[in-house]
Amino acid sequence: MPSKTPLFDAALRRFFSTIQPGERTCAETGEKFELSAKDIALYRDLGVPPTQIIFGARMRHQRAFLPGFDLFRRTLPDGSSVVSMYDPESPISLIGQADWHAARLQETFMQQAHAYDFDRSFFSQWKEFSLSIPRPAILNDIRNQNSEWSVYTLESKNCYGTFGGANHENVLHSDQGLRNHDCSDISICFDLAFCYDDVSCQRCSTTHFSHSCEDCIDTVFSLGCHGCQDCFGCTNLKNKKYCFLNEQLTQEAYRAKRSAIDLSDANVVAEWKEKMKEPWSKAPRRASYRPNSEDAHGDDLRDSNDVIGVSIHDGERVHWAFGSISSRDCIDTSTCLYNERVVNSVYITKGYEYRMCLSCNHCLDVEYSELLEGCEHCFGCIGLINKKFCLFNKQYAEEEYWPLVDRLKTNMLTRGEYGQFFPYDCSLFAYNTSHANTFAPVEEAEARRLGQRWYIFPDQQTDALPIEQLPLKLKDATDEILKNMYRCPQTGRAFRVVKPELEFHRAINVALPRLHPVARRIERMRDGFPLELWKRPCSNCGTIISTRIPASYPAPILCDLCFARAQLDF
Repeated sequence: MPSKTPLFDAALRRFFSTIQPGERTCAETGEKFELSAKDIALYRDLGVPPTQIIFGARMRHQRAFLPGFDLFRRTLPDGSSVVSMYDPESPISLIGQADWHAARLQETFMQQAHAYDFDRSFFSQWKEFSLSIPRPAILNDIRNQNSEWSVYTLESKNCYGTFGGANHENVLHSDQGLRNHDCSDISICFDLAFCYDDVSCQRCSTTHFSHSCEDCIDTVFSLGCHGCQDCFGCTNLKNKKYCFLNEQLTQEAYRAKRSAIDLSDANVVAEWKEKMKEPWSKAPRRASYRPNSEDAHGDDLRDSNDVIGVSIHDGERVHWAFGSISSRDCIDTSTCLYNERVVNSVYITKGYEYRMCLSCNHCLDVEYSELLEGCEHCFGCIGLINKKFCLFNKQYAEEEYWPLVDRLKTNMLTRGEYGQFFPYDCSLFAYNTSHANTFAPVEEAEARRLGQRWYIFPDQQTDALPIEQLPLKLKDATDEILKNMYRCPQTGRAFRVVKPELEFHRAINVALPRLHPVARRIERMRDGFPLELWKRPCSNCGTIISTRIPASYPAPILCDLCFARAQLDF
């Protein structure tokens, strides 16, 4: 079949004829990274020039275009009040989510169409075009029930302050994950019930203050435990019961020790968090988790083949990805589900051939576009549904569209633009209110150097009480506390305890948290290690392993075989 873009294809072939694998210098951070022959082959197959920046910077860059954990009360032009993921200083105009969907169906955004100017850079025109299209105040699933204060949460019920994930019920302050119910303050967790303050746990019940545990019940302050029940302060145990600080006890002795620890007292919780720092810092850690995977490099790689990155499930030939599910032939993606042939895109679902896109769904062959649904062969578009052959939201006949796109892509390739993600200054979020801030926090000066805004949170809650006035003991926390705001001792920001949160803590009999919810969530996400991959030797056998645990981490880092042996030694 003749090429639809012959000029671009010829230019791209000439470009790749000069590309060789080897060490590169990141254009964004100055760090060194390797560009492999396999990566070059995948970029060539997908028709996009290779990246110029290191993996962690790629993920930071993409997630600077997603909202973070802060939500805001905003007033729309019609005077109505809505919950919004955009801070009050964002330059974009907002409309309600239902009105935005109605406007899409009525083709309202086609009226803001722009004609492309080949004498100017694409990104300068994109920024102007982007600001002309209103955005929905919040992106959420219309199928959700009673979950107004949630963002990017799908098919969920009675959720508050959740980010990402799907099929949750009665979940508070949760970030990513699937199928959790009756939980609070959990991050990257799956199939949990009645759990609190957990990171990277799966299929657990009544498990609190724990990390990387699976199939555990009534397990507290534990790390890397599998199939355990009634364990406290344990590390790397497997199929154990009644263990306290990795010591095997009788049921009676364990119950006596456990009942003496009153987790409904915030001072006791703080004391045990401090106590567990030392054993957790010394416990051997698995370099990476890769069940049922082959040729897999990274962490949390499940049922996959030929993959590189973090949290890739059911992937094949997926390189340098974070948060990929059931995808094939993709590179440089984050939070992309059920796709094929996607490159340098974020929050993409159920499509084929996305290039440099943001928050698109059910599309075919779309490039440099945002918030498209059911579209085919579109370039540089925003907010369209079921459209074909559009450029900057302007409709073209097919015979007009392809020559325009051919010339445009060739022009961008010549300028060095094609293949790069949108510049930071095109983000509608301030850096410190974006999701990038949870993985790669930077100071204001660095955010501005990158080109992104910085939001100064106003200190308007002068009536916020000092945190010392929030009762330490849960039994002393009456419903009266719901009327107050409290000052976070770490950030200085005011926060409330909401009624579902108080009810949840009463149900599990654990003290209320004493930090702002955003501060708690950022702490949990940082506990999950950076979105970087390093080569380092196994601390036991010396085998070179791929891990995202930095060299500064004090505990032994083990390959799969040595970690399995270490579990058996306990």
